[in-house]
Amino acid sequence: MTEARQGDSTTRIVVEWQRRVAAEYRSAALTAQAVHWMIQVGVSHELVHTGLRVVRDELDHAELSTDAMRSYGGDTSPALAVDALALPPRAEGPLASLVDTLLRNFCVGETLAVPLFQAMWQGVTDEVARAVVQRVLRDEAVHRQLGWDLLDELIELDPGVVRFATGRVDDHLASAEASYAASPDDAELGPAERAAGLLAGSEYHRIFWDTVRQDIAPRFDARGVVLADRWVRGTE
Repeated sequence: MTEARQGDSTTRIVVEWQRRVAAEYRSAALTAQAVHWMIQVGVSHELVHTGLRVVRDELDHAELSTDAMRSYGGDTSPALAVDALALPPRAEGPLASLVDTLLRNFCVGETLAVPLFQAMWQGVTDEVARAVVQRVLRDEAVHRQLGWDLLDELIELDPGVVRFATGRVDDHLASAEASYAASPDDAELGPAERAAGLLAGSEYHRIFWDTVRQDIAPRFDARGVVLADRWVRGTE
């Protein structure tokens, strides 16, 4: 690897880990907001306590990701925009607000996170980065399950949740597509980037569509939540 390439690689690694730090803090904040709505609508104590565990997990992930960023030479944590750390409540009330955030951040976001971190685990070898990916991967399955268990409980609480979810989930899937799969980058990653736990854009693209088609769409279908045909077919 040339010196120039080493510099490019290090910069890309630092930027990626800075992005992950911000994402973990944002996830902690949005989950804390969701826990507030969970209490307001009378969700079971078991799920509320799981939500609080998720907040702690995400804060741990943020701290570990900061350590990884610094191990690659990054010395500046990303600035966190205050308006990105909460979602505006919906006019329909706390139940609608809770359903909206659980669709976006758990049923879609955390369900996608599991296979993404599984793919990172396949290539990460740097000690610090590997420890972070291992911890996150261990926790993400719990976070994913919270989303689907919470959706089940809310549907039992109010069957109208199915209709509301049907009207909102396509927007959340489209938002996730824009983040992960809209413009796949076919550029290959170098050994240092792989070792640091990075994934290529084409891998994000493939994992997004495989997960939507094979995991997310069937879970929604089992609960009567209707998705647009493109998500069910897994077509771009």
